Amino acid sequence: MAACLIPFVLGLQQARAQSCTGPGWLAGPDMPSTGVRMVGVYFPANHKFYAVGGRSMDEVGNDFTHPFEYNPTSNSWAIKSATFPDNQVSDMACGVLTDSGTDYIYCVGGSAGGQTTATARVFRYNPVTDVIESIASPWPGDTDGITLPGGFAVFNNKLYILGGFQINTAMTDTIWEFTPGTNIWVQKCAHLPVPRGYIPTVAYFGFIYTAGGSDWNGTTLVDTNDSFKYDPVADSITTIPNIPRATGETRALKFADVFRPCAPSIWVMGGGRTPPNPSNEVDTYCPDTWHTGPPFVTARRNFPADTDGGGFSGTGHIWLAGGYASDGVTPLRSMEIYCNPVPTPSTPPEAATPTPTFTPTAPAALPPCATPTPTATATVTPTATATVTSTATATSTPRVTPTPRLQPTPRTRPTPPPRP
Repeated sequence: MAACLIPFVLGLQQARAQSCTGPGWLAGPDMPSTGVRMVGVYFPANHKFYAVGGRSMDEVGNDFTHPFEYNPTSNSWAIKSATFPDNQVSDMACGVLTDSGTDYIYCVGGSAGGQTTATARVFRYNPVTDVIESIASPWPGDTDGITLPGGFAVFNNKLYILGGFQINTAMTDTIWEFTPGTNIWVQKCAHLPVPRGYIPTVAYFGFIYTAGGSDWNGTTLVDTNDSFKYDPVADSITTIPNIPRATGETRALKFADVFRPCAPSIWVMGGGRTPPNPSNEVDTYCPDTWHTGPPFVTARRNFPADTDGGGFSGTGHIWLAGGYASDGVTPLRSMEIYCNPVPTPSTPPEAATPTPTFTPTAPAALPPCATPTPTATATVTPTATATVTSTATATSTPRVTPTPRLQPTPRTRPTPPPRP
């Protein structure tokens, strides 16, 4: 309903597009609510950023029921009318996939605040029509009912899930592949060299890279710096130089900032749980070397983030918002935007070796260990769009056009207990 499409803006910025005078981090408008464990997704069809799922805080009953939409043109947030199929929407795996020529945001798995169980449910969201549909093909990686998806990335119009977290029990090492349209899940033969969850993961020039991720020591989550490269076509995995700092519970992105040593490169965004984390540090990777990127202002973890690609393929933005603050407990609503003016692009390092266009391999051609796991019917069941009202009516304080900020704030805090 229209009543749900409430813009949340920063006073005088309501009618002003986000300016780009960078490179650097700028303050964006606050989200409609504090938000943690949401997934950030840039949707190319309408050039908007979405924060999907999650909850406002960790207590039971604070799970979000509608997607949040950020419009870069108006520099404002809105709560959409479409309703999630259930309340198990924290720590999902989401990505943009195309079915019959239409783009959707597909989301897999998740849990609810205060729960130690997880769902295998799959749904898809069309931001253009503002409609959510359930997909009758649950994720086989959660047959035990307690496993959250680990790292996730989209490659060749397929969603890959690497590892996972059996809540308060153990990590997993399996790799799953989902194909839209047929809605078939395939367990790949390759496994992560070590079980991990909450893995920063990104598709990058024909491979899927991981950097860090969480381990479980029997009591709490522990950040790691293990880093790997998965080849979806060969179904093989190799090690790469470890990310210099241990991290987890965050995102990795492919972004072209031509002011960095290599563009485009992999950006690993802050995150982590073990002190001195959560962090505001950014590490970039390319080619086969780690570099220090521009830190954002507010240290955080479990926050939604994504990018339009940067200088070679977009307008040059990274969006992030919400998450847990540096104490690992306090939920945030603040937004930060990395803005990179689009220059006349030079030839990126990878251009010397063009990335081939891969032809998808039918599941039947995979090795015996990768048995397809289809559902008897791959039909889509629309979820009724409920009449809703805004879950938050925040009134933002006017402020002038933000300027870049690059000074992190030192912090000291105890390690909070783990939560799904």
